[in-house]
Amino acid sequence: MLTVCCLLSSQGDKNAGFDVLYHNMKHGQIAIKELAEFVRERAAVEETYSKSMGKLAKMASNGSPLGTFAPMWDVFRVSSDKLALCHLELMRKMNDLIRDINKYSDEQAKIHRKTKEEVIGTLECVQSLQVQNGHLQKSREGYHSKCVELERLRKEGVPQKELEKVIYD
Repeated sequence: MLTVCCLLSSQGDKNAGFDVLYHNMKHGQIAIKELAEFVRERAAVEETYSKSMGKLAKMASNGSPLGTFAPMWDVFRVSSDKLALCHLELMRKMNDLIRDINKYSDEQAKIHRKTKEEVIGTLECVQSLQVQNGHLQKSREGYHSKCVELERLRKEGVPQKELEKVIYD
């Protein structure tokens, strides 16, 4: 709890730090899902590219083994094949990353539920303070406007009964 208090004081005044931390915690799951979706899309792109490079390698192997371009066909075949394998391996690594992200997401969901249960009292207190601060500000503005009105009436020389009426209304 001390850590939370220290974080709160460094995040802003008027208890806004707690709101920021709580908001970040709540929306962390969305961020994790967006990251997983991005990596999933990237893995799909890598797989498509790998398949395309594989097709090019096959095309290069169908090139004429005779003639002046024969050595070039071998270079194109080998390089396309290696590139296809590299992108296939990258896709596999990204799929592993997706599994790790999903595992992290599950762990975070458990931690968030536990944290939410622990800080619900703090959340209620902070919200109550914010509501009270809003009421205080509204009262302060009302008081200030009455003071301005009273001063204006005094300068105009309004009788005391009229002034009292303004004060107590």
